[in-house]
Amino acid sequence: MSRVIAVYSEKGGVGKSALAAGLTAAARKRRLDVVAGDLDPRGTFTAELGISEDQAPAFTMNDLLALDPQGETGLAAEAFAPASDAWPGVQVIAAERALANRETDNVAVGLEFRLRLALKGAIKPGSVGILDLPPRAGGKLVTSALVAATDVIIPATLDEDGRIGAKEALATIKLVKDLGMNPDLRVVGIVPSIVPGGRSTLKDAIGGYLAETYGELYLDDLAIPRHSLRQQTRFACVPITAATGKEAQALTDAYDRILTAAGVSL
Repeated sequence: MSRVIAVYSEKGGVGKSALAAGLTAAARKRRLDVVAGDLDPRGTFTAELGISEDQAPAFTMNDLLALDPQGETGLAAEAFAPASDAWPGVQVIAAERALANRETDNVAVGLEFRLRLALKGAIKPGSVGILDLPPRAGGKLVTSALVAATDVIIPATLDEDGRIGAKEALATIKLVKDLGMNPDLRVVGIVPSIVPGGRSTLKDAIGGYLAETYGELYLDDLAIPRHSLRQQTRFACVPITAATGKEAQALTDAYDRILTAAGVSL
């Protein structure tokens, strides 16, 4: 079965979209095709993949979720838009500001199940799906992604935002599983994100708390280091794998290890 990886935290600024883009770059390095789905109306993931607002495709994630599929599978392929030339092999289901309207969509048929049905058959063998979720507590967009995903990764900065974002994300994931909406959804773990070098009292305290509270779910060995190069590649809308040097290698290695933990084979 193709993996569909959701990247989720209920706090912004914890490196969620950066992780989604990093996983996309790592998957392409493995020569896997990627379906990149952006469910955040801010469109950060979409923009990093080289699709700007004035270049938005005619058919977006908003349109896909507004459709009543009536049992038809694979409709996501109609929303695929190629990423920029810097991201070959990546098809984007783009976000737009109007996607926020789906949160108040009073539809008769469950909107939350539409993405899973739409992706069925659209992600081919040898491909992986990566979904960037909005940083909010539940809601239809978050639930749609969690129902469609096979795995979810929670990035957490080692500060109070990271701690709260991880705690609340796990509560929402538990609800989705307990309600039977996606009982097989696997939490890969909580990944320390944008981790500064050296020691600090807060970093050590939050890391210790996460380890004590969540045990094996806290993946300290998969920490993503903080390097300014990551912001440079984001601004340039190019994958981290296109950069050179020790910082690029450290980030690439971190994303690659996380991809493996999510069950994506070489």
